[in-house]
Amino acid sequence: MRKSSFWGVALLSMIAMSSCDKNDENPELRKDAIITSFTFDNSVEANKIVTSQPVIAGNQISFVVDGMADAMDIAALVPTIKVSEGATYSFQGSFDLGMTYVVTAEDGTTKNTYTATCTGSMFDVYAGVLKVSLDGNVLVENAPYNISLEKEDAGTVQVFISDFSIASELLGEEIALGDVAITGCVATQTDGGYQFSGTKDLGTLELPVNGITMPVDCVINVADAKVVDGTFTLPMVIHVSGMGGQMQMDVDAYFTGTPME
Repeated sequence: MRKSSFWGVALLSMIAMSSCDKNDENPELRKDAIITSFTFDNSVEANKIVTSQPVIAGNQISFVVDGMADAMDIAALVPTIKVSEGATYSFQGSFDLGMTYVVTAEDGTTKNTYTATCTGSMFDVYAGVLKVSLDGNVLVENAPYNISLEKEDAGTVQVFISDFSIASELLGEEIALGDVAITGCVATQTDGGYQFSGTKDLGTLELPVNGITMPVDCVINVADAKVVDGTFTLPMVIHVSGMGGQMQMDVDAYFTGTPME
């Protein structure tokens, strides 16, 4: 009886130890799938464009970059990300348009999706309206236009106006200037943004003047254009001269717009 009892106790002990081993090998997997920290280390050269560290609000992450940062600068950013213990994450997209992060918990099933976006860069396509006047007379008002700002180098920007034209009953005919790229505009910081000026000589164009098509020299001057708090204001003076200098006129144009959604 004693021998039988001994083997019974031994068998029960082995079963108990086996059960413990199985529990140790398969602990309960964590279900947390959260981004606990999202920052940019400014000691990293590429991250120096970040002027305001990210804020996590629910599943949205937002941060601010310098106004002179373009898409290439933003694409080079290197964030430092921490997630729930045992979790992993994947990402796709871009910060200027919206970077998507999917955090997967240790259990492999629980997931959370975050979107990280940046603001502050002035390089964008702006949708707005254009007002044009001549000698105080309004030729065009609230004409819809899309005008883009593009980075040239570290300190200059380009204003690009696609299919720039002025159509008015007072002029009688449409003045078509075509695609206009005003390059080499030197940008300087101002309160809340940047301002810049520049000139574009369009050369000699065939334009309708007083019902007659004639060759005229056309120069566009930009004076103190600004991007402040996301609003782009673009004052322009279009100087037209012809007939050996006998005909001179300045057309004033003013555009205001905000980034296209």
